[in-house]
Amino acid sequence: MVDAEHGNIDDSAMHEAVPAIASLGVSPIVRTPDFQPWMVKRALDSGAHGILVPLIRTVEEVERFVASAKFPPQGQRGFGSPIAMQTFHPEPTFTEYLQQANESILTMVQIETKEALESVDQIATLVDVVFVGPFDLGNSIGHPITNGEIGQVLDDAITKVLNAAVAAGKKSGIFCTSGEQAKHYADAGFHMVSVATDYTALAATVVRALAVARDVDEICRYHPGPPVFHEGQKGWKCCKPRVLTFEEFMAIEPCTEGKHSTTDLPPKIEKKEADPASAPVPAVGDSANPPPPRAPSSVAQAVPPTPPPVLDSEDDEENIDIADGRVCRRRGCGASYQRGASREGEKCVHHPGAPIFHEGSKGYSCCKRRVLEFDQFMKIEGCKTKTRHLFVGSGKKDTADQDKKDAAASAGEEVLETVRNDFYQTPTSVIASFFLKKINKDTAKVEFREQQLDLDLPTTDTPLPKRYKAEVPLFAPIDVVKSSFKVLGTKLEVALVKADGSSWPVLRSDDRLTGEILQVGRAGRVQ
Repeated sequence: MVDAEHGNIDDSAMHEAVPAIASLGVSPIVRTPDFQPWMVKRALDSGAHGILVPLIRTVEEVERFVASAKFPPQGQRGFGSPIAMQTFHPEPTFTEYLQQANESILTMVQIETKEALESVDQIATLVDVVFVGPFDLGNSIGHPITNGEIGQVLDDAITKVLNAAVAAGKKSGIFCTSGEQAKHYADAGFHMVSVATDYTALAATVVRALAVARDVDEICRYHPGPPVFHEGQKGWKCCKPRVLTFEEFMAIEPCTEGKHSTTDLPPKIEKKEADPASAPVPAVGDSANPPPPRAPSSVAQAVPPTPPPVLDSEDDEENIDIADGRVCRRRGCGASYQRGASREGEKCVHHPGAPIFHEGSKGYSCCKRRVLEFDQFMKIEGCKTKTRHLFVGSGKKDTADQDKKDAAASAGEEVLETVRNDFYQTPTSVIASFFLKKINKDTAKVEFREQQLDLDLPTTDTPLPKRYKAEVPLFAPIDVVKSSFKVLGTKLEVALVKADGSSWPVLRSDDRLTGEILQVGRAGRVQ
């Protein structure tokens, strides 16, 4: 968020910050100093994807703000900025931006006055997001925040804002001062939380650095390289082990010893020469001359049936020996088995859902918490508790994995169960990517159905080619005729044209809805 209310941000700095944020694939939100129409216009003309207005008091003020953020006939916003559409990707034309902006731009107001709190039920029906400013709200109702504590009266007022958003079918947000407070309100149902400002985050980093400096003798065991997730394999760039499951990845032993540090500059890792055949190919071509949709290939190779999955036990079999130091299989637990120790009273706090890495955010499908850094993701506390850890299960899992490898080898190709995928959306389409190198363009098959995507993607890898075959149930119906795909050097990119124009919170209909707001459009390059 670009804070033009309390931050040292003038009009020129705002016009630089907004496209810079958008260039990283993040939707820029501008908080204006006031709800004056010219302030709203300048922020939107800079390319902001949403406007947050502070210190709203009356319904009439909200109506004037919304009118200043919308083009006619819904509002009074003037049209003509050549900059605004450059922060969306694919970049729309002037006409497309004019047609889509009223639905795409987020209108957000801060409920932080007594008058706005009294009218919050009506205000919530007029905007996209109601945002709590707890400090000013507490001051306004006579119950300020003291010593960082939120009193019961203020907490009830915050709950009233949340309930108003839910009743109106809108999103809610709140400013927080710590990760713990943010988690509390995220668990309560708020969709957007501000965890910290750059000022407080910098101070916290200095405090951590001092703590490390005072304990210089403690040994730190770590991976100096970043995590690598590629074509189903998982590992660390700094060492060789590669595994298939997330549980195995979590158990990879650190390869380096040293001293603790708060810097983000690990030892340099020797770089290998890039393979020209694997160089990434731009995913977006000339928007003025898009390539014609490619028809599904009629050639499909026979694929041997995948061995049926082996259902593993949720409890350890008593007759199976457990190796000392074996790590619990459940995600997020991390407990190790100690031979000879009593297992009575064990509590396994874990994540039953799958890891989710989407547009920079990281979390689990079973709970709402999302973080940006991988080390923060590793520290997300489990959301479910079981009475015992799961160290070996039934013992069938390792055998089943080996059977799959043997079946693939005998068929002359490696069958991939999953590949990494990602997506973003515009008001009219969803652009999804399935990451797989060296897809055979001649034999690849992509078939569009009303609400399903059928994929059969063989590769040209030697000596053992790979194949990914899947039926992807889509979140909403698509226009089968207008949808298209492109086979690129590192991935398959499909452009799914929405049949009903609705927003897609997830790509697949069988993915768990988390209540998150996903941006409409994604930033392209700064021009």
